[in-house]
Amino acid sequence: MSGGPLRAEGPVLAPPSAEAAAFVRAIPAERRPLALAPSDARGWFGGAHMVCWDPAETRGGLSLSVAAGLLEQAMSSPDPLLAAAVLPYDGLAEVRTYTGGLVRTAEGWRAWGSTVTALPAALDIDLAPRVAGPLILDPTADLDEAGYRARVERVRERIAAGDVYVLNLTYRIAGQPALVAADAFGVLVERAAGPMSAWWGEASGGSLASVSPERFCAIETDAHGHRHVWIEPIKGTRPRGADVVTDAAAARELAGDAKERAEHVMIVDLERNDLGRVAVPGSVHVDPMLEVFATPYCHQLVSRVRALMRADATLGDLVEATFPCGSVTGAPKRAAMRIIGELERSPRGAYTGALAVALPGRFDSSVLIRTLEYGPDAVRWGTGGGVTIDSDPGAEWRESRLKAVPVLGAAAGDV
Repeated sequence: MSGGPLRAEGPVLAPPSAEAAAFVRAIPAERRPLALAPSDARGWFGGAHMVCWDPAETRGGLSLSVAAGLLEQAMSSPDPLLAAAVLPYDGLAEVRTYTGGLVRTAEGWRAWGSTVTALPAALDIDLAPRVAGPLILDPTADLDEAGYRARVERVRERIAAGDVYVLNLTYRIAGQPALVAADAFGVLVERAAGPMSAWWGEASGGSLASVSPERFCAIETDAHGHRHVWIEPIKGTRPRGADVVTDAAAARELAGDAKERAEHVMIVDLERNDLGRVAVPGSVHVDPMLEVFATPYCHQLVSRVRALMRADATLGDLVEATFPCGSVTGAPKRAAMRIIGELERSPRGAYTGALAVALPGRFDSSVLIRTLEYGPDAVRWGTGGGVTIDSDPGAEWRESRLKAVPVLGAAAGDV
């Protein structure tokens, strides 16, 4: 991103080998650091690694529309500026505005803006925690296997009654932290390598260590001022194979599974309709469709729904039309959310909401799944999956446990 919208043309302050997690460990949470650590070029802003701290402004307790308006200001700024927001599934948003930071370039970590003059004193690019065990100690889930399977059956009944076509059913696993939050982020990035991995540091106990594989919305403004927008819903999961042969077979099986494909197509259709509310007529299309990609512990199905935004549509209009992402609700979206409220035993909070980042002319956001949430007294991890009329309750439970492997490891099946 050197020379990009943030004009990262300052001095090289760290070598390119330094990982974002090293900065996270060095910068105290009370300085409200933000770090983007994509695993590859499919992630944040085409694979941009970024770190910011000491926001010029922090505003909390915001409605979705107010938060989107502040992000829009950063997108429209003529000067280098970064605004970041946590948009919870349920709850109020927080927005931070940063006027400086670091971006990793081919030459190394370069400064942008006017506030970064030196590295954090505690930075050690070679020190990284190595933990083989779980990141949540004494874990308990707010739905056990019997409770989850029973709710899958209730969702299937609601589908049969015509109330909903597909529904994302989730629950929370909570316990004591095995590591301080900043160290846990480094371990998660090493274990799970999500394209939309990010860190949101919060001294009051609300830090987020996310290794999300899923993009929510992204916008890029072209030379003519046209805004191109896309959403990348994920639906469909299989565990990785033990060797090259079984791993390739697992990917093929996922790609050809009728239930997974049907579930995925329903969510893609929902996203097409959502984007259509802010798109130039006829511009909504899907490319690629039903693509398999791998994380270290599972295969996933992803598609990209693209459109050209209308000239009169704002970022607030886009967020209102598309939030929360259909992959974490179901379809129809509002009916699915009502049923989710009836069946799930705890509020989702930040989980399945979004982390949004705006730069001049650009916007990107992750779906906050595979995210370890640090509270003042405990940590929690949300997990779950999509339920269709063809769902097998036992298989759905096993998929939910697979998605807890990054924090529980082999113990994921024992909670």
